[in-house]
Amino acid sequence: MIRVYTKKRHVEKIKKFLNLKNLKNEIYTIQDKPLLTNFDLGVSYCYPRKIIEPLLSTPKKGFVNYHPGPLPKYKGPTEIHDAIKNEEMQWGVTVHHMDENYDTGKIIQIKKVNLHEPPTSPQELGAISHYFLFELFKESILNIYKNNT
Repeated sequence: MIRVYTKKRHVEKIKKFLNLKNLKNEIYTIQDKPLLTNFDLGVSYCYPRKIIEPLLSTPKKGFVNYHPGPLPKYKGPTEIHDAIKNEEMQWGVTVHHMDENYDTGKIIQIKKVNLHEPPTSPQELGAISHYFLFELFKESILNIYKNNT
């Protein structure tokens, strides 16, 4: 079973996709208080809080994080603003294994995005990031779950 921690706006699309793939799942937001029970794979998908012990080591296959920026260059919650400031023309989204530090675990996959011009607003780059992040999720979650890559 996959347990996903995310923001409320992502719940329906994630649940719909996981159900379509017949993957047993539970999805939680910051409003929820799930019990610390066993599950196979943990997923942080744009979750606004750091996953810490004992939750981090609960799933048999560990935790992965879907991060709306290219790691390791753009860590943390300010990646969008930093990219705008840096006038990035190359962007990407990342899925990586989680460890006790913030955005430092082994990278599984980066989906690269060539921008036609530097982004000028957080809304613009955020929309690009979230579109490609869900594409990355759909491309990778089944393999991560089955192969524990």
